[in-house]
Parts: sequence; structure tokens; C-alpha cells
Amino acid sequence: MEKMQECPFQQGKITHQKSIDENGLLFPMVLLPQDNKEEFNTLQSFLHTIQNNREWINDHLKKVGALLFRGFAVKTASDFNMVMEAFGWEEKPYGGGASRTRIEGRVFTANEAPLHQPIKFHHEMSSFEPFPSKIAFFCEIPPSEGGQTAILLSHKITERMEEKYPELVSKMEKEGVIDVFTFAAEDDPDFYLTGWQTLYKTKDKEEAERRAANSGLKLSKVSWDGENMILHIGPNNSIRKVDGNKKTWFNLLAFRDANEPRKLGDGSAVPREAIESCLQIAEEEAFDLKWEAGDVVVLDNRFVMHARRPSKPPRRILAAFCE
Repeated sequence: MEKMQECPFQQGKITHQKSIDENGLLFPMVLLPQDNKEEFNTLQSFLHTIQNNREWINDHLKKVGALLFRGFAVKTASDFNMVMEAFGWEEKPYGGGASRTRIEGRVFTANEAPLHQPIKFHHEMSSFEPFPSKIAFFCEIPPSEGGQTAILLSHKITERMEEKYPELVSKMEKEGVIDVFTFAAEDDPDFYLTGWQTLYKTKDKEEAERRAANSGLKLSKVSWDGENMILHIGPNNSIRKVDGNKKTWFNLLAFRDANEPRKLGDGSAVPREAIESCLQIAEEEAFDLKWEAGDVVVLDNRFVMHARRPSKPPRRILAAFCE
């Protein structure tokens, strides 16, 4: 029998973790420094522990979907960048339309939309092929009020939606979902998307169209409403199988307002009632992570969604994306 690798960290518990299975796995898995080991007080010791236990980390990330490293000596963007290098995962260049700034190395700001605005549940860059398999967050400055990052196992949405809307889910699997995004020409500091001129680094509409077509998006067409660029994406694979048994809700129905019309790949509309149910299920299945300074969270983006709760400033969360 193959010997199980010993956990290199102390496992902790936080309020409202979700039970995953009968073996006691909790979502997210909380990993703390081992008791009475002074070497865990330094960044270098944390980096060495990661490097020496990559197999264990990868295995448990696939099992649980979310690992929270708490209590380690990670204080700056530079520290976080070294942590990401220690994991050994290749960087996935960010190509989405969110307003972000590269800070150092492979480290970006999280979405720079105003903190009072929520960001709803999504898989990062879900409309791209390929998309990041992992996304990591680091808390440099925790919010004093609100600002939790909510996470959920998206196959839980599929399971419950199949119970309520089996025909719709079956059709989503076969037909996919069409996504439509509108980009203004210039950046709007009150909106979560950049302008298309910033996104594609050009003011020429034809060049922007060419760059959009080569960005990894599954574009069906580009249209224009004055200076607004409208990307019609898909139909995208809206329900994906991960590791053979997880049918993940790999679409943006939980990201949209229920009043926004949504279409399947054959052009038929998704009923508003179904979108409302999807939004409700997402909230019921979610875990809200209350940030502490120095927290590092790694998500398996293949089957874990994330969202942002509104907060008051200051709040500074950084992000990194991995192949």
C-alpha cells in the first residue's frame, strides 16, 4: 500500500467551513504553521516547505479546491511573488477585461472596481481557452468591514440545478451558453471592466477586433454601438467535467443579474426563474472568507468559483494566475 505523505502543515478550522465528504475534508482547507517550530516564522522557511511538499499541495488542492495558508510570514507583494514561484506552477498571462495593475513579477491587483460594488460568482477567464487552472489571492491589507472573498464548489450548483431544471441543464451541456460583453472606449473608474482601448492597447477599431480574435476568446462576432465594442462570445462549454466526477457550472449565469437576458447556443432564452434559482443556490453554497493580513488562498479554478463582497476601504488583495 502506498504510504500517505504526512501533512507538512498544521490543519486549522475557521467558522462556517463546508464539509466535503465523509472523510472529514473541509472547504476551504486551512493550513497553519506547525506548533513550536520557530523556522515557520520566516518567509524562507515557508518557501522551502512549499517547495519540498509540492506533491502534497497539488494533491490536496485537487481534492478540496481551496487551500488557505494563514499565519505565515508573507507581508508584501514581493513575498507573495516568491510564494507563487515556490509552488512551481507556470504563470498564465492575464487576458481578461477586469481593471487590474501588474505590481511585481506575476502579481496583479485584484479587480479594481470600487469596493462598494459586489463582484458576483465566476470562474476566472471562463470564456477563454485555455483558462487559468489555478488562481491565488494574497491579503496585504484586510478590510475593516465587509470585503470577504466568497468561494464555492461550482459542481454543487450543477447538482442542484439538475434537480430543479433537468431539461435546461441537459440543453446547456449540449448547446453551451452565449456571453455578451460591452466595453466602452475609455476606462470608467466606476465599472469593473476596462475600456477596449486599454484592453487591446489600440484606438483603432479594426485592430481591436483583430486582437480580440487572437486573445483566446471563442468569439462568434464583434459589433459596435457607437464607440462601444460588443463581444459576442460562444457558445461556450457551459458545464465541464473535472477529474471524471465533478460537473462544474462553468458559465456566467451566477455572474449576471436575473433581469439580464441570457441565451443558449441555439438562441433560446434561459428562463429568468432559472437564473434566480442559480443565484440563490450560489449564495447558499458559498463560503465567505474573512481576510486576515498575510493570508494566501489558492483556488482550483476548474471547479471553484469566487466572488467579492462589498466593503469599505482600505482593502488590498493581490492576485496571481497559473496554467
